[in-house]
Amino acid sequence: MKEVQAKKRKVILGAAVLILLLGTAAYVLLHMAGPGGCRNYTVQKEQYFVEYSEKYEYWDVVTVEYPVLSGAGEWEETLNGIFYDTAMDKVNYWHLTPDDEVRKLQEEYSIYSSDVLCQVTFHSQYLMSVAFHETYAPISPVWYVHKTQRSANVNLMTGEAYELSDILRIDDDFMRLWCERAGEDYPDVILGDDDTRETFLQWFLGGDEELKDFFFFRPFFYVMEDGEFMVGISIDPNVRTVVHHRAMENSFVARLTEQELEPYRTESEFWKWYDQSQTTGEVLPCEDRKDNLWLGEESSVWDYLER
Repeated sequence: MKEVQAKKRKVILGAAVLILLLGTAAYVLLHMAGPGGCRNYTVQKEQYFVEYSEKYEYWDVVTVEYPVLSGAGEWEETLNGIFYDTAMDKVNYWHLTPDDEVRKLQEEYSIYSSDVLCQVTFHSQYLMSVAFHETYAPISPVWYVHKTQRSANVNLMTGEAYELSDILRIDDDFMRLWCERAGEDYPDVILGDDDTRETFLQWFLGGDEELKDFFFFRPFFYVMEDGEFMVGISIDPNVRTVVHHRAMENSFVARLTEQELEPYRTESEFWKWYDQSQTTGEVLPCEDRKDNLWLGEESSVWDYLER
């Protein structure tokens, strides 16, 4: 009798352990591969704002918008750091944390001005894409004006940030597609010839030996609300090549569909998360956002430059 009861207890214990394991597996599948993920999070846009501080010998007018996540789980602090650092990239290089070459150039500054706008273009239970559009002016906002783009693409579940080379294979065939699409918006720059395609391929791969010491070549992508991709590259001057010019566009971008990108997908886990994504979360506008006095949309400097 005792042996039978012992066997029953073993069976019951084994069943309990099995139920526990199955429950744990179901929980993991639900939250990692199913409809779970981060759903009730908020993205609040905020702004780093400085108007004519007395900290420097020159004036500075800086308006940098960036997103702040809340309710997104254990990787929230890490992701918010990525967003902030990406938003402040040019301000840090030209203004806040200069190297010796930039510090020397700062002696010529009259006003350093930068205006960054952020757009949360895609936000699902797993992934988030943020596009940053910046107008900045080293030395003076009357001249030396540059426009650029960059992005941050992150995994809310793992804290990983994705670069273009992580998710796509960049080769001659891809560049043919990209040049065809981008050439529709930049016909005077992106021509349908082999030389142009080879040049941009080198820039995307970071292999232009002649120019890499004078420009920052930064491929980027961000996902749009409808699931299509904006794929581009920014070619920003460094301290050795900042030029005296009317507003100069330093970025080139093409819009590509998921189907067009299918042949170039890498084995990145990004695509697993992307394929299962559904729009979640809430994005809130920046409260009391200040317009940049020099480089904002309504600034009088644009009228001056058009004369």
